Amino acid sequence: MQIHVHRRDLSWTTSDVDPAGVVLTVLGDLDMAGAPSLRQAVVAEVANGFRLVVLELTGVDFIDSVGLGVVVGALRRLRSHGGDLLVVCAEPRIRGVFELCDLDRVFDLHIDVETALSKRLAA
Repeated sequence: MQIHVHRRDLSWTTSDVDPAGVVLTVLGDLDMAGAPSLRQAVVAEVANGFRLVVLELTGVDFIDSVGLGVVVGALRRLRSHGGDLLVVCAEPRIRGVFELCDLDRVFDLHIDVETALSKRLAA
């Protein structure tokens, strides 16, 4: 199963302090077949000037090591351009994969987009 990446602009985050942001909602399996779609979406958003990407994984049914690698790669790409990646992951099975790989130490896993953004703006 391929993933579908849906984009939502966060134009209200544009300011001198906080760069423009975008939400990428991933649906389906984030595995070897679907991961390239997410990688391309992140590369495109960074090229378009977005420095804050909220990766919404609430619609992900399955994630493997390739999918996790793309998420880590997205964080590295954004940070190398002065940006940041927020991960929204409410599904216990998917959160468990992040925790099993100790990636919950790298990413703050948020319950929903609004919570992720409110914590980001409060920081």
